[in-house]
Amino acid sequence: LKSMAEAKTSDQLTGLVDRLGPQNLEGMLISGGFSKQGILCLDPVLEGIAQIKKEHPRLKVLVHTGFMDRAQARSLKGLGIDGVLTNLMASKKAIAEVYGLKGFTPEHFYETIRLLKGQKLKVIPHIIMGLGGPKLKEDFGAVKKAVALGADALVFVIVKKISASIDFQPPRVDQERIAALIGYARRLAPQLPLSFGCAKPPGKQTAALEQALIRLGIGAIAFPSQQTVAYAAQNGLPYVFRQSCCAL
Repeated sequence: LKSMAEAKTSDQLTGLVDRLGPQNLEGMLISGGFSKQGILCLDPVLEGIAQIKKEHPRLKVLVHTGFMDRAQARSLKGLGIDGVLTNLMASKKAIAEVYGLKGFTPEHFYETIRLLKGQKLKVIPHIIMGLGGPKLKEDFGAVKKAVALGADALVFVIVKKISASIDFQPPRVDQERIAALIGYARRLAPQLPLSFGCAKPPGKQTAALEQALIRLGIGAIAFPSQQTVAYAAQNGLPYVFRQSCCAL
């Protein structure tokens, strides 16, 4: 959280936009700190979000929530936000042992998506690949369920180690299975926007995977490697760089 701008109240949130200068901003992503129950406490900043969208409708505002109940989902309706991001993990073991959310299951993620869609909100699940094993068996079911629930886009990410001080060894992920999973998503929902997100390990293998995903029809890649950009150029593929969240 140290790299994030802090805003615990609506005044702090609107003040942050004023201080940075709304003319200098494309948008903002509001996320956590989450509780031990996987909940992002948004109540203190809801008025601020509504004010920002009213005064600066051009700014894109995304909210990355945790689990939500009906009342929490309803509280986001009418704010004018441009999308809600949700994590989606298909492995019950990983939910408990990696994320520390004991007693929770994939159904809690699905219910959150269901409630958000019930409020006519744009929902973009993030499929966190590999936590259930390198073959991604459970992730295929998560993709199918997300599509059935009406997801407006899908972002695929790979868990990586973000700090040397954290005792966590990222799982090995079978890259052929990643390609198979995203190819499955593309066949299942040909018009659905698909993105390869910013959470991914660096290196030659990831660069090769990015190029394979382009061939499968991925629509956006966050922080693509130079090799991937060169691949697109060499193959005459049109592309554009955008300073925005890959969920958009």
